Amino acid sequence: MNTWMGVILKASAVCLPVLLYLFFDGRQFWLTDFLSNASQDIAVDSTLRTTSAELKQTANPKPHITRHSPVAHLDNLRRFGSCQTDIGRAVKYRVENGIYTWVDSKGVRNYSDKKPSQGATAYQPQSGVALDYFELEISGGAISNQFRNKLRSKLKSVFRGYTSLLGLSAMRKVKLKIIVLPTRGAYERAVRNFGGDLTGNVGVYFGIRNTALLEQRSYEATMRTAVHEAVHAINQAVIGYSPRWLNEGLAEYFESIDVSMQVGKVSSFDHVSRNGSLQGQVMSPHQLMEAETKWRSLKPDILYRSSWAFVHFLMSSSHGKVSLKQLMLLEQSEPCGVLDSAQVRSIFNNHYPTLNQTFSSFINRDIKSHRL
Repeated sequence: MNTWMGVILKASAVCLPVLLYLFFDGRQFWLTDFLSNASQDIAVDSTLRTTSAELKQTANPKPHITRHSPVAHLDNLRRFGSCQTDIGRAVKYRVENGIYTWVDSKGVRNYSDKKPSQGATAYQPQSGVALDYFELEISGGAISNQFRNKLRSKLKSVFRGYTSLLGLSAMRKVKLKIIVLPTRGAYERAVRNFGGDLTGNVGVYFGIRNTALLEQRSYEATMRTAVHEAVHAINQAVIGYSPRWLNEGLAEYFESIDVSMQVGKVSSFDHVSRNGSLQGQVMSPHQLMEAETKWRSLKPDILYRSSWAFVHFLMSSSHGKVSLKQLMLLEQSEPCGVLDSAQVRSIFNNHYPTLNQTFSSFINRDIKSHRL
């Protein structure tokens, strides 16, 4: 007994001064903080190790979960998003055969055997053609290599679409971790553990963690949700916070992308009938811009369909692409704020004096797919 007491007293004599030093030096730590962070990682890992009994429940699925929620999805994007005040300003360069290429703040293209010294971020080209902007990590028990490769191919095509619209100098590298949960129960536990609201959704992007949680469904449905959430990650990295219709409209627009022979094609089968006509009600562009603070009270299917329709309309003409580019670059200049409806309308008025009428004419014609 005396021996043990002696050991305990000696250990206390060593540890106590160290802890007191850390406390008064301003580096104190709390065990609860450590346990909280650790428990979140453990909880997500545990959801991936689903029991066989839970997997059997998929044979008797629960009532249909609405894909779009008027509250949870967008509120999660705002609540768990992040922004960088210097977004889009860092010099980006690439290296080929020892030669550095970059565009400086004045828009001048530079070539040198030495990399730029100020605020530079490296983008390594693949096969000397496309820049690898996406650092993607995806996990899930049912996720195959074929799924991973197809998703990467789709996201590269999405990036080519963004680059074609905004220009290379506006692009930013995106880091994203996607975790696919095998059952609804596992998905709900993971979202709750991250502090999110899972009302009516099957995928949530937590920008502050660069992580998206997805519920495992069919192959195609899971793929589309993965692309949708990845577009939210791209939007956050490239333009920062943005109007809800723009953020969701871009995600809806690109989520159905298909790639063949490295060529991306954006279809619209979710919102358009086989004969090419729009299915369902949509809001006018001006109504959509004014609805920024009303997403909680309006029907989600109309909001998502309207957001998609407006983005598809803009991507269908050179005037639309120019106005969309101006809007996104203006948002990029103020990544931690969101333009109000008056600012947005002023941009479109320059190109569409009769925007609502032009949009109405567009949606009453056959709506065609786009090649990126």
